[in-house]
Amino acid sequence: MQWISLAAAVGLCVAQGAASAQAWPAKPVKMIIPLAAGGATDKAARLVAQRLSVALGQQVVAENVTGASGSIALQRLAQAEPDGYTLGATANSLHTIAPHMGKLPYDAFSAFSFVGTYAAFDYVLITAPDAPYKNVAELVERARKNPGTVSYGSSGVGTGNHLAAALFGQLAQADLNGIPYRGGSPAILDVMAGRTDFMFDVVGGAIAQIEGGKVKALGVSGVKRHALLPGVPPIADSVPGYESGGWFALIGPARLPPAIVQRLNTELNRIQASAEFREQLAALGYEPLPGTPADVEKRLKAETLKWGEVIGKLPCTAVPERCATTQ
Repeated sequence: MQWISLAAAVGLCVAQGAASAQAWPAKPVKMIIPLAAGGATDKAARLVAQRLSVALGQQVVAENVTGASGSIALQRLAQAEPDGYTLGATANSLHTIAPHMGKLPYDAFSAFSFVGTYAAFDYVLITAPDAPYKNVAELVERARKNPGTVSYGSSGVGTGNHLAAALFGQLAQADLNGIPYRGGSPAILDVMAGRTDFMFDVVGGAIAQIEGGKVKALGVSGVKRHALLPGVPPIADSVPGYESGGWFALIGPARLPPAIVQRLNTELNRIQASAEFREQLAALGYEPLPGTPADVEKRLKAETLKWGEVIGKLPCTAVPERCATTQ
């Protein structure tokens, strides 16, 4: 009868685990945001936190943990107890680009439980209002005829808009001069002044400058026109195969109980079905991106391969961090 006792014990553990998951959450939940407060990314994460607080019946407290391009926050999350009381709002670049740029203190994939995505965004290619090209095709032609002289700014080495521009140059077969800045604000100021030729910026972040006539929009990075910029064509119309963008996801530490993951995913998708939430995202230049945990993992794997190939083609002068780890 020993096997019966063992089976009973296993059954009891399973039952206790299910009961524990059903009782969750019994106290406030922390949501770590690996980006600075006040930006559109932070605002989107806080919108989710507010609505999850109502859905779960417990306050979801957003906490900004910045530094080391997001790795400090993600390391803290990876080391947290997988009990559902510490979650994180993350961006795709932190898991699909960052691993190719240098050694991280955690595995960007296996150290986390991926709950679901809640917002997606496109970039827009912007130039100075008086730039000598009216569209993407003219920019590409100028870059091909003058190798290494057409410059683009970015928020820094390994950021999403850096890689968006790098992919653009590779697919356009144009030798571009990348200039990394310490953030997006100084980069866009130099584009406005004509000190750099162009940059990629998140549509929601650039829309005010575009509408104010401070910059000119030549193309969007998605495969279709953006709702906020209906008159701007996709870059793929001039550079076949081009597509770039980003998205945000809710995650937790590895080994988060499946019942908690499922509950959070259900609530996340329900939140995105709300017309009010969709309007709030649209005001930030984002679109909802509902789906399953499996969808998140599929995206991560595909984009990790994609950006690994792009980064692998860049010279060491463009990605010194990667080259330093391989020497």
